[in-house]
Amino acid sequence: MSLEADLKAEARRLGLDLVGIAPAEPFLEEEAVLRQREALGYRSPFEERDIALRVDPGLWLPGARSIVAVGLNYYLPDDDGPAGPQDTQPGPLRGRLSRYARGAEDYHRFLHARLEALGRWLQQQVAGAAVQVHVDTGPPLDRAVAVRAGLGWYGKHAQLITREFASWVFLGELLTDVALRPDRPVSGTCGRCERCLIACPTGAIVSPGVIDSARCLSSLTQLKGFLPREYRRALGLRVFGCDDCLDACPHNVRAKPTLDPGLQPNPEVGGLPNLVQLLHMTRGQFQRWFARGAAGWRGKTVLQRNAVVALGNTGDPAALPHLLAALADSRPVMRGHAAWALAELVRRGAVRPDEAEAPLQRALVVEDDPQARDEIALALEELHEKRPSP
Repeated sequence: MSLEADLKAEARRLGLDLVGIAPAEPFLEEEAVLRQREALGYRSPFEERDIALRVDPGLWLPGARSIVAVGLNYYLPDDDGPAGPQDTQPGPLRGRLSRYARGAEDYHRFLHARLEALGRWLQQQVAGAAVQVHVDTGPPLDRAVAVRAGLGWYGKHAQLITREFASWVFLGELLTDVALRPDRPVSGTCGRCERCLIACPTGAIVSPGVIDSARCLSSLTQLKGFLPREYRRALGLRVFGCDDCLDACPHNVRAKPTLDPGLQPNPEVGGLPNLVQLLHMTRGQFQRWFARGAAGWRGKTVLQRNAVVALGNTGDPAALPHLLAALADSRPVMRGHAAWALAELVRRGAVRPDEAEAPLQRALVVEDDPQARDEIALALEELHEKRPSP
């Protein structure tokens, strides 16, 4: 057995589903792509801003010679729905969590721990070896590293496609100054298929492999503050993240549900959380349901703001009293989005204009936040447009 074979066996023993090795050379082709994206204004707000840092492994770990790329299957089918306390309020007012955000534990945390364990193992085999771990939030180009290491290839949705688990994989890297024999990249193609481009509700996949993050619903659900009005309707029932392009990909038909205990959903939330309980959750409930998972890092208000938008998009009259309560919330961002959602219920024919108009008029009188006030005024304008002519 070689060191490379032993390392891969240890990685799998630690619960890592995919493992490959890439040379730690600069990513020159990717640098050109990143600079072109930046020129077009497609930079994600969640990316490392220093392109030179992103493409040079020698800046991540001085003396780096190899990168061990790993993948972890996270696919969960939609039948993992809510159980427990949230089922005490049955009804159709359900939102949707992206599959990557359904796990009760944040994948960054336990994937990082497994890679650290793999690094310690390597240091036991090679005295004095330097190692460094990255999971998603550091400078490495995770997908580019994975492609170079032979884990998969790029799809037109700009996500990695693997032979074993399609696109439902978390990625991480172990850098080292040990010279390891690299794996060969694998070939794959989407052919003429463009289902992901067609499926994207906002046209965020502007061309094969190119994403405009300003239109990407997954990115939008994570933004703080007021959401752009032009994308709220497209958000649908999404509470955090979006899977539309991956769900449309024919490669993902062969997805295998993960059995990893760290990726199983919180039974009190599931993948289709109750929007009403989400809207009214206490800080203690947020800590129990979301704080340790991937959907908790942006905080309680982001999730509740998204729940308000989703309630408007349900087109269900049962959402009315809960949106009226949100209209009196202490946070301006909640009041402003509640005004939009009330107007959306009217637009969808779920409630009469007069059921929303009086509360909005009262809210406008006392509103002292400029953005929330603008939202309430716009909602009232929309209601007036809906009123039948005398």
